[in-house]
Amino acid sequence: MISPPSGYSKRFTGRLIPALLILFISWLSFGKGAKSQAWGTRIELHDIIPESRVVINIPSGILANGLRPTRVIFYALPNGNTIEQTEGRFVTEESDWRYNIQHIAAQTGFLRERDTSHNYIAVYVESKTRAWTSHASKYTDSGELYVSLIDSIRNFIASNFHNFASIDNQKLILASHSGGGRFVLNYIAANKAIPHFIERIIFIDSNYGYESEIHSIKIGDWLKRDNNHLEVMAYVDTTVILDGKPIVSSKGGTGYRSHMMAADLQFAGIDLNFAADTIFKKYSGKSAEILIKENPSGKIYHTVLVEKNGLIHGVLSGSSLNEKGYTYWGERAYEKYIAKP
Repeated sequence: MISPPSGYSKRFTGRLIPALLILFISWLSFGKGAKSQAWGTRIELHDIIPESRVVINIPSGILANGLRPTRVIFYALPNGNTIEQTEGRFVTEESDWRYNIQHIAAQTGFLRERDTSHNYIAVYVESKTRAWTSHASKYTDSGELYVSLIDSIRNFIASNFHNFASIDNQKLILASHSGGGRFVLNYIAANKAIPHFIERIIFIDSNYGYESEIHSIKIGDWLKRDNNHLEVMAYVDTTVILDGKPIVSSKGGTGYRSHMMAADLQFAGIDLNFAADTIFKKYSGKSAEILIKENPSGKIYHTVLVEKNGLIHGVLSGSSLNEKGYTYWGERAYEKYIAKP
């Protein structure tokens, strides 16, 4: 039996999080060093909305500073993966491959050490159906549910960690991989406008469900406000043949949808410059970057887009820390933060 790469976590079941929960939550801070910076304090909550599971990772005391803003990264899981697999850990058996393809805990550890101007809280959001795509299909009010989940977690964090993560001190980053994009896109669709407390949106091969009529105006208006940023990482998936068939239709993959997003944003007045080489097609501007990996040989880069410092780049791109201490599509910059037995 594979043990999850974590310590004790307290479970809670309920549609809303009452204030009294503060009295019952328990947590464990790990020891000093790289591992503690990656794992910090772990809190587990269940069924805030139907069929949901959430794990919140709070930085250890030495890394949390009330004088700087707190970035709360909501990471919507890919289809088929658990939170433990998404957090990642050191693996030695091929059967454990799912623990070795994202390493979001280790990438968060890198961010905590590298970016000393922010606190970082990681919130892993899992559907018990093991796919936000099927969860969204099952619940017709899924967008409203996702709004409720995010608001509940924001308030919970503010209540329990007010010294550095009050509501006013929180800036949210909505990140997703694979089917997790459905969670983010339905959240956007359910709001009249993307809320002011969202400062970044990151799609890592997860914008399959993007629709111009539903999402483009809201994303464009949001990018024109404050210092908000959109990061999209995708690849040309129409060249991939699996079991004799293409894995996506000519217009259904993230590569096509990313070009569509770029065109929509340009039409909305967002300044994006286009460049291309043998590795990427790239749309970039002050408030957005859309990277589309070239793929003439038809390889599957679905998880590699995350593994090659995907979350790190999604959070730091366009900032003064862009590609400082890491390279997107380079070697893992977070190796020392990977949890080991």
